[in-house]
Amino acid sequence: MNTEQTALQMIAGAARCPEYAPAMVKGLMKKLDMNEKAFALLMNVSPSTVRLWTTGAALPCGTARRLMQIYETEPEIIGKIVGYHEPAERQAP
Repeated sequence: MNTEQTALQMIAGAARCPEYAPAMVKGLMKKLDMNEKAFALLMNVSPSTVRLWTTGAALPCGTARRLMQIYETEPEIIGKIVGYHEPAERQAP
């Protein structure tokens, strides 16, 4: 298998994204310890949009689902997005 085939397989695998039904959205919010307002800020949508997702009145679009997938698999990325940096380890004098 050559590198091009491997890259295509990776892209094809990444193309699959969960649907994020209401229970999944709520589960992600719980995992991230966020309420609707905080999650809306993170997702760059209105709190009413998040409410629609959590009640099942609307489903997240593809881009929102991809973001949720990223936050679910790599929650530490949120710290990078908001500019949080882990304190440097103190060195002995």
